[in-house]
Amino acid sequence: MIRLLRKNPTVIVAFAVLAITALGAIFAPWLAPYAPTDQVLTMRLTPPSWSEGGSGDYLLGTDGLGRDILSRMIFGARVSLLVGLAAVLVQGLTGVTLGLIAGYFGGWVDKLIMRIADVQLAIPFMVLAIAVMAVL
Repeated sequence: MIRLLRKNPTVIVAFAVLAITALGAIFAPWLAPYAPTDQVLTMRLTPPSWSEGGSGDYLLGTDGLGRDILSRMIFGARVSLLVGLAAVLVQGLTGVTLGLIAGYFGGWVDKLIMRIADVQLAIPFMVLAIAVMAVL
């Protein structure tokens, strides 16, 4: 299987992007040019360095409070990867647990778990997200 994955260029590019993001998140304090919370109000809304009026000090520019966008993106990768990893772990544990219960008991327990899964898959994600946002 690994041999087949190595031949697929999409898998290689996706793995490279994920690896670079993970390494950037791990080494964020050493890679980021500035602290993500440092504010320099005189440099607020600086365009990226390649744009007219851009500064070489801020490669991706600054936000409305003068914070470096590149530094904020590097540190933000930590939170994004942590949330993604936590979601995968929780869903994986939930799925394995429900699958084991359904397989062990069978019968009506299996049918109940499968009907709950069918209902969950029948609701489009965007409709569910809009409903949750409306409630909150």
